[in-house]
Amino acid sequence: MKLSTRLHTIFDMVQPCGVAADIGCDHGLLPIALIQSGKCAHVYACDVRKGPLSRAQEAIRQYGLQNSITTKLCDGLQGLEDDVEVVVIAGMGYDTICRILMKGDKQLKHYKQIILQCNTHVEDMRRWLHQNGFTIDAEQLVKDHHYYQMLSVHKEPSDMREDQYLFGVYLDRHPLFKEYWTYILEKQKIIIQHTQPHHDGYAAAVEKIKTIEKKLKELD
Repeated sequence: MKLSTRLHTIFDMVQPCGVAADIGCDHGLLPIALIQSGKCAHVYACDVRKGPLSRAQEAIRQYGLQNSITTKLCDGLQGLEDDVEVVVIAGMGYDTICRILMKGDKQLKHYKQIILQCNTHVEDMRRWLHQNGFTIDAEQLVKDHHYYQMLSVHKEPSDMREDQYLFGVYLDRHPLFKEYWTYILEKQKIIIQHTQPHHDGYAAAVEKIKTIEKKLKELD
């Protein structure tokens, strides 16, 4: 199974386990790869929409993996079996991921690993995780047409510094770190060039520029 750079990075982050669940499974590519590689003995491919789930079911049939991958029409973590050890929630926005985690709160402590790939507001995602009793135990940064950050977490309180919400806990020495934050820095500069000083967000953008420039200087 050939995966995109984004999905392959998520695949690499998944800890070997008996049972995993992919929430928002799209075409079922990640569950298929997890079974083919032997990383997982069984995977639940879950989606809240019938269309993506139907596409996943077709792919699973093509690979003859119906006995190893169970498709489930469900909202987030609702309806997952108790045997799940690892959960992947990827390719969604910050608000959607937070809603899924809040609705599944009672189940979270049973998972040894939760992998999150948030398309928006990753800084807010880290802050929310910290404030809601999660530990970030691993992170990745990839470029696959866009830049993506992946977080591996588990339910256990931890300490985090304010700057780690923005820059991450483990990404300082990542090969793409400087490239990514140089890109974000330029975007912020363009924003303030086209924003009036009295406008909402101007002061925050200026402050973010200073924070990023300081961080990049520390890495030189």
